[in-house]
Amino acid sequence: MLPLSYEDIVENLSEAVIAVDNDLRIAVFNQSAEKMTEMSRTLVLGRPLGEVFKRDARLVEMLSKTVAEGRLFAEYEERLHRRFGSALPVGITTSQVFDSNGNQCGAAALIKDLSGIKSLEAATLRKERLAYIGQFAANLAHELRNPLSGMRGAAQLLSRKITDERLCEYTGVIMKEADRLNSIINEMLDFARPGRLNVKEINIHRVLDSVVMLMQDAGAFVKNYDPSLPPVLGDEDQLTQVFLNLVKNAKEASNGAAAITITTRITTDFHVTKANGAPGRTASVEIRDAGCGIKPEDLERIFTPFFTTKPRGTGLGMAISLKIIKEHNGHLKIESGVGAGTAVTVYLPTAEATQ
Repeated sequence: MLPLSYEDIVENLSEAVIAVDNDLRIAVFNQSAEKMTEMSRTLVLGRPLGEVFKRDARLVEMLSKTVAEGRLFAEYEERLHRRFGSALPVGITTSQVFDSNGNQCGAAALIKDLSGIKSLEAATLRKERLAYIGQFAANLAHELRNPLSGMRGAAQLLSRKITDERLCEYTGVIMKEADRLNSIINEMLDFARPGRLNVKEINIHRVLDSVVMLMQDAGAFVKNYDPSLPPVLGDEDQLTQVFLNLVKNAKEASNGAAAITITTRITTDFHVTKANGAPGRTASVEIRDAGCGIKPEDLERIFTPFFTTKPRGTGLGMAISLKIIKEHNGHLKIESGVGAGTAVTVYLPTAEATQ
């Protein structure tokens, strides 16, 4: 059996190890540290810690205090900047390093990547928030409907009694806004209520053609359909609602200035598991526009209920669309860049994938 060396153990740890001498010059920088910081050890070994980690003042402060004062830090949550990518959430633990004579010769930091844990925590929190919002929306919708109907009915009766055209215009505004509020309430109920799918084999091209026909005044469409695409298993009405919402968004983003491209294909990006345990195929529908694109900070919140960048939007369209696709055991992906347009891809299991 080959003996294990300390260097081999440190080098193969999944956590990043960064050690400095008493002058705060970097003496150890393992493979995980290279991957986490996106910096090669040849660029950092022997250099002052503060020079290499200019943007990570807390890491420099922790190791400095560990060297100078013997102060130890355990699982301190910070953000570690990378050379090229965005900052990572990490947990930092420091310790003193002693030589064979018991003299302090430096300090080391063990850095753990917490991005996976944070992502799981965020997903759990989002799920709990959505459950609460769904219940709240359902209760609020039921409480608002009766007085709203009364207001609209009163405005309608009033419009029949008055003869002044200016006053008739005001009652028309009241009824129009009441109808808009009722539409928002219906969307809230759609989001809150459990899915009731009328599942059957459907031709997704027929669904898309009906959406294009409804939106034919929105501008030009380019249809790149795969003629060999098998039927998908789903609720035709609900999938029509999803694609109608996505096409409306594409139309508003491009302002009718460029064609909206709809592409279908069999994909290998996303699979479902068949009854016999084998991977099942999925069909993808991509709706691409050449519009203004979505800001990165907005892209992270696009499925959050009531978040919208539209002046008169409800912020429920994408949340409801995602809910419907999830209920179909599908997947929804968005790729966008400011000024580069947006591509929304819906993945749905084919009917054969369930057999």
